[in-house]
Amino acid sequence: MGSPPGAPSSTREDLIRAGLELADALPLEKLYAGVTTAATAERAGVTTGSFFHHFRSAEQFADAIVRSYIHERPLNDEVVEELLDALEHADLADAITMTLLDTWQLMSRDPGMAAELRGQMHLFAHNGVPLVHPSDELTDEITVVGDVLRSVFRVQIDAATDGWQRLLESSDIRVLEPFDPRRLSVAVHALLIGLLVSHAVDPSAVDDQLFADTAATLAGAVTHTELRPPRIVLAAEFVPEADVSPQARSGARRRQESRQRVVDATTGMFEGGWDSVSATEVAEAAGVSTQTVINLFGNVRKVCAATFGAHLPAIEGAIDAAGPDRPMDALREGLLALARAAADDPHPARALLTERLGIRAARDFDLDDDDIRVLVPIGIRLTFVVAELLGTETTEPGTPDLTATLVDFVLGHAVPRPRRAEETVDLALRLLPAQALL
Repeated sequence: MGSPPGAPSSTREDLIRAGLELADALPLEKLYAGVTTAATAERAGVTTGSFFHHFRSAEQFADAIVRSYIHERPLNDEVVEELLDALEHADLADAITMTLLDTWQLMSRDPGMAAELRGQMHLFAHNGVPLVHPSDELTDEITVVGDVLRSVFRVQIDAATDGWQRLLESSDIRVLEPFDPRRLSVAVHALLIGLLVSHAVDPSAVDDQLFADTAATLAGAVTHTELRPPRIVLAAEFVPEADVSPQARSGARRRQESRQRVVDATTGMFEGGWDSVSATEVAEAAGVSTQTVINLFGNVRKVCAATFGAHLPAIEGAIDAAGPDRPMDALREGLLALARAAADDPHPARALLTERLGIRAARDFDLDDDDIRVLVPIGIRLTFVVAELLGTETTEPGTPDLTATLVDFVLGHAVPRPRRAEETVDLALRLLPAQALL
């Protein structure tokens, strides 16, 4: 507001400016002038005498109202847990979008949260008003209204920063300079507050997807993914460790149970190919929501690939039948069982091969978690067989890579040549180094 630079101000403008300045400096009891003692006691269902038993004056009551904004907000922890959960099944952008869409819908539609935001904005308009009744329960650092708001925002930003730190520690995602987890958290928090205020003023201007989409775009722009070094991933790594929080263990167990329920319900469902089955049909068969299917698997092709696991007991049994002292026979029988399973169940076999090759290409052809996750225990068992045959360690990069190559070769050749399983395996074994064939 005001006149152009250099132009004299009018009396009207001077009065308006003075009014705004006075409003900003009002004592707290004047901010809540309409919240009278009688009305407050009546709304609370108590007498005015009870009111004055707890608050000696309207001034003290106003201070207490302002300080009440400092409280725990469990929603912060819930958002972090949901984001970490979503990252088990989706990339960063999709995980943020899914998680923050739920967060936005809750915060923009919950009457209590909307009322608290309005109250915070009221306090923001009187940022410098002093608090004249320090509480024994709070530090002396909280002396003005702005201190309360800073405390409220810092708690939320601290929780978001902790969430980013946990995300970085458990994934290959890194924040690019000049950003760090805290600066990113401040930016996303400011985006949320700004959009909530805009939505409250003009709901038609802010759709439900805007916050999630913008936050995901921002996070994607200031992060990158580092590829992990080659290594074999053991099945034991999918069991939550003892020092993991009970919530994380429970979440991992629920995800595993949900995945298995979907796989069990859809095994044999892809005789016409994965393109003939929709995510909705998969969800209906498993008794879960379509979003759950997407969260757990990403797409129907991955569901189809996972159903190939129904053949794993037969493949493992073929390895065991060969005996522990005959690694070449064990390898041949295991691959032969794999070839026959692929010929009998071609669509899951093709889906599995597609997923494996896509993952390995994206990871610079390193053995990836998803290779082992789909093929537990056969991927591990075959790797140990190959290691014994070659006289190497399972953790040497060449050992799991060779095993993955053998599996991919058999899957790729057994489907188009269903009646030539033995020939396929014989060709695959030629990929072994010369010393293994002696």
